Amino acid sequence: MLRKYPPWTYNANYQFIHAKIWRMIAQALFTPAQQKLLGLLFVRVNEGFHLNEIMRLTGLGSASAQRELRRLHESGLITSERIGNVRRFWPNKESLVYPELSGLVQKTFGIVGVLSGTLAPLRAQLHLAFVSGATAKGQDLPGSAIDLLLVGEEANYGDLLTGLAPAERTLRRKINPNLYTLADYRRRLREGQPFLLQVLQQPKLFVIGDESLLHALALPDSSMQANGMPSIF
Repeated sequence: MLRKYPPWTYNANYQFIHAKIWRMIAQALFTPAQQKLLGLLFVRVNEGFHLNEIMRLTGLGSASAQRELRRLHESGLITSERIGNVRRFWPNKESLVYPELSGLVQKTFGIVGVLSGTLAPLRAQLHLAFVSGATAKGQDLPGSAIDLLLVGEEANYGDLLTGLAPAERTLRRKINPNLYTLADYRRRLREGQPFLLQVLQQPKLFVIGDESLLHALALPDSSMQANGMPSIF
């Protein structure tokens, strides 16, 4: 027996409120300077930045950037290495709290937080959105694109590309969206489309929805209602 899903699982207002709560948590835990620095290092985790790059990309002054880097370095949250004449900084993936801190950054002012805010105007038209591929695995290369899969009904690529433009500027990376209607998403699952099946089997960073909703969307509306779940529509 499938468990029942509360009505707010499919409610765009709930998703908006949820994103707002995450932003409030970030503001309570981190100063604006810390948010900028963590948002850079923990989003572009495999790049490594030297001080001048950090100052240019975050807008922080020299004293502020050095102070925050020193605090993060002394606490073991970031690591550094001298390459040539400059010292580059990375997140310390060996830190005991790396998974938790990385997840918090992603949900607040990292990739998920940025995309959540950008997609807010389209939430009523979208059922599901998540980042996939190398970015979700934490294996993305410098300058690589962000793969974003979305399931919606009335959204179109024109509106989506326009809406994602601010996120691309903020993250300084191209975003490759794959937008499916619910009917098309279900059809491709039935047909066993290799690309979609591969994406679904890999790690994901959810922007709208979660793993439970991902599985629920694969069911026909009649099956959902028979198991006590509300219709998508």
